[in-house]
Amino acid sequence: MHILKSMTEPRTLPLFDPTATPQSWNERMVPGEYAILYANLQPQLLEQPPGSHPVTGPICVVFDSLPAAEAYAERQVAQFPRLRCNIYDHNGMGHDPIRQICGIHGRDTNEISAGFRRWGGSALLLLSIILGIAEWRSDFTLTWAGTIASRLAPAGVVLLVTELAIIAEAKLKKRRAKQVKT
Repeated sequence: MHILKSMTEPRTLPLFDPTATPQSWNERMVPGEYAILYANLQPQLLEQPPGSHPVTGPICVVFDSLPAAEAYAERQVAQFPRLRCNIYDHNGMGHDPIRQICGIHGRDTNEISAGFRRWGGSALLLLSIILGIAEWRSDFTLTWAGTIASRLAPAGVVLLVTELAIIAEAKLKKRRAKQVKT
């Protein structure tokens, strides 16, 4: 009975354990299991599942089913509003999370949004064009305008090309998903 009980309870795994074989957390999972990885909060502050060993450093909590992982993540974000729980399957972080559950203040603020990439990139590129024209019209006597334009243009191009690549990748994923279904 003890063996069956331990299979239904979640288990805590360090993300990397040099003493375990295999060492990576997702390689110690089987298909059908789901792991919660935490963001925005130190793991030692989180509730540890009963019977688990205290772990210092980055951890994940592994569950036998997606509904159990989702319920646990909902309880965690209710308790810690800054927390973000990313739920992964046995494939690990090689794919997007199956689900992301965030507390009230747990949204990812470090990510550059699509709107910023579009508007910011366009604004930087437009400003560099305006400064470049000003430099050209002054017969290249305003070296500051050309210098600033030469610094802003690459940043604007990088933002716009990044957004274009993200959009193209998303369309390619949709096309591949349609081909797999048919």
